[in-house]
Amino acid sequence: MMKEDIILQHFVANCQKLEIETIIWQNAIKTFHKLNSDGYLTSEAKDWLCCAIYCELQQAKIKNTRQEAEAGDDPASKKVNGNSWNISLTKLLRRMGINIMRFLKRMEHWIYLAQSSAISQKEIVDIKRHLGINRLLLQHYKHLFRKLYVLPPATETESRSHYQMVYEFGWLLFLAARNDLPVVVSSCLVTGCQVLVCALELVYVNALEVPSSDIINAEFKGLPTNWSCGDFDIDLLRNYSALEAICELIPELSSKSVSMMRKIFHKAVMSMFMDQRLLGNDRSLRHLIKDGILEVNLASLNSSYAQHVSDITEIDERILLTHFIAETPSKAQLTGKQLPRNGADLYPYAQLSLSSSQRDNLLKLLTGELLPSMPVHISNELDQHESNVLETILLDMCNKFESAVHFKGEAMECCLHLGKGLYYTLLGKILAAELQRRPTLKVGQFLMQKNRFNATLIACCLQLMLHILGSTLQLQWLLQLFAINAYEFHKIIELVVTHGRHLLTRNLAKHLGDLEVRCLDSLIWQRNSPLWLIYGNLPRYQHVQLSVSSASICLRKFYYLANQRLVQLCKGLCMLEEYPQIWHIVEHSISVHGAELLLERHLDQLLLCAVHLCMRKLCLRSSFSDIIFQYRYQPHAQSAVYREVYMSPGQPTTDIISFYNRCYVPRMLDYAQSLHCKQFAKDAPKRPLLEQLSNNGHGEHIMSNGLNMNVFLTPEPMPTICKAADCQFMSKAETPLYLKRARSSDELIKSLSLGSGKRPNIHKQRTSCQ
Repeated sequence: MMKEDIILQHFVANCQKLEIETIIWQNAIKTFHKLNSDGYLTSEAKDWLCCAIYCELQQAKIKNTRQEAEAGDDPASKKVNGNSWNISLTKLLRRMGINIMRFLKRMEHWIYLAQSSAISQKEIVDIKRHLGINRLLLQHYKHLFRKLYVLPPATETESRSHYQMVYEFGWLLFLAARNDLPVVVSSCLVTGCQVLVCALELVYVNALEVPSSDIINAEFKGLPTNWSCGDFDIDLLRNYSALEAICELIPELSSKSVSMMRKIFHKAVMSMFMDQRLLGNDRSLRHLIKDGILEVNLASLNSSYAQHVSDITEIDERILLTHFIAETPSKAQLTGKQLPRNGADLYPYAQLSLSSSQRDNLLKLLTGELLPSMPVHISNELDQHESNVLETILLDMCNKFESAVHFKGEAMECCLHLGKGLYYTLLGKILAAELQRRPTLKVGQFLMQKNRFNATLIACCLQLMLHILGSTLQLQWLLQLFAINAYEFHKIIELVVTHGRHLLTRNLAKHLGDLEVRCLDSLIWQRNSPLWLIYGNLPRYQHVQLSVSSASICLRKFYYLANQRLVQLCKGLCMLEEYPQIWHIVEHSISVHGAELLLERHLDQLLLCAVHLCMRKLCLRSSFSDIIFQYRYQPHAQSAVYREVYMSPGQPTTDIISFYNRCYVPRMLDYAQSLHCKQFAKDAPKRPLLEQLSNNGHGEHIMSNGLNMNVFLTPEPMPTICKAADCQFMSKAETPLYLKRARSSDELIKSLSLGSGKRPNIHKQRTSCQ
């Protein structure tokens, strides 16, 4: 018997055990065979059959609901049926043996293959969003619960059982109350967290009514005074509130907003008393736990919740309650014996180990309403071939990414799921803005012609996910993986920042800014960069200021970065007065010798060499090591800049001094020697650093030995780029020896041996200032 036949047999058996109507599972099998005509789905037939039966159950629900609405209140006109869709999605997946995350991943593709209705797409979107929110709420719940209660020793079996029941009751009370509140509460993370805190507070105060309970944490700030004393009056708990103390455990949550939510929450609890889902004192909302009432209330809430989730579009979130005790840190865990994790078939976000900033980044995406599939306004403009091409690009890149990145299961599922959602959302916003600007734009043709744009956007989204999940993989690795050049990637960054503001935290926006700088200072100057094809010689600074080409914008940013870094370096070396000359040298090395000096190299390498060449021309008593020492104080400094300089194909990298002597000086020497900058020549003498207060100096106020000296330190004015058109180099003259090269290692050692200092070693990281 073939493997597919065996899978079909198991599928039919599972449907019968779930009491699904025969016509429904037969239609699911027919749909599966229809979409599997080319055998594409055979390898994962079990997953695709689960998708098929889910869609059929969903259609049955819609049909039955419509029939009941049309029938009105006349029971005779209502068609009697078993409503086999009255099973939770969790129950279906458990029977079929499918992980929830895997199922949602497959459903994205199934909806596309089967061309399912917008309702089906919306249901999947709602499930993803709901699960994402609840997984984060579960993290808060576990965190708060462990602050309020302590786990009794393993020998205290009754107390441990009570601990587990209180935990289950608190979570179930939260789910039940939230389901009774307006939809806006269940669909919002903030309001959901407020309801969660209200439920925890109510359960906690009721748990205090159990005399001498050994699950109460005596160190919790919200514990009533003298509660542990034998003569504590339990009646004092009727008006007691621990809400403020619990809210302090979540600093981001406003206690005022939680207090307002508690009034709404109490109304929901009152309704549970009215329909007898809860037993206790309905006036004070007490006596929910003590004297054996906890077991009754827990069973009642379980029963009512089971009815609520008897729907194919509902997830039974009680599975989150499984074996909470096993997840509590124990001696076995502390000694390295890890206990098995539970609920592996749930949404993986809460399983991830993230820092606070990473959690903020993830939360921003989860609450940003990411799209699960291609936006409707785009898919409507695409023909079948164009849709297939775009989906193939996405799937191929995700598969290649999954094979190359060694994430654990939950992290990889999260990375791909949110990465694709981010891609669909950004693509929709970018094209919507483009259509507003160009209403006659043919979306399909545009995307086919800009296929690198599509791939680059996907790569950018995956890069953001790598950052969120704390991966150490660098941008250059990702670009090599997908064969994308940095110039194309640089262009997509501004679009992502512009159209993804509501999805990006400050941390993510800063990360994108860092990526852009990384592209500008080195990656766009690699051999495969289109810039070398666009320009024979790179244009000068003034030329790119006037041009409007999607390349001139890139060079404009590049020159701005060069100017910014050179100013900081000159400032550290006390060479701001010489800045105009140095800038001319930098610009000449880029615009005239860029293909020789900038190819496969780093912007900072040309800046360091330009500063040193100017120093030698002006006979300033500073060495290359002094420049490197100052460079290392810059926030963008990298040791590889001066230790690993590219020479030529097939040759090993060398240090910055060797590059200066062998490559830089032969090309730049004549220009530097004969350069005459009129801005440098006519610059006024530097203003004195110390000015009397009577001269209205502006700057830092100087105090000496605690006495007010009425003296201000005036910062030196920042230099400006020389834009004089008649700056040129003078007639060529014989080049002095001192301009030709930096001193060799032997010369440096010899000269420094006469003094007391040691030469900084550019091959070894400096540990102190000599």
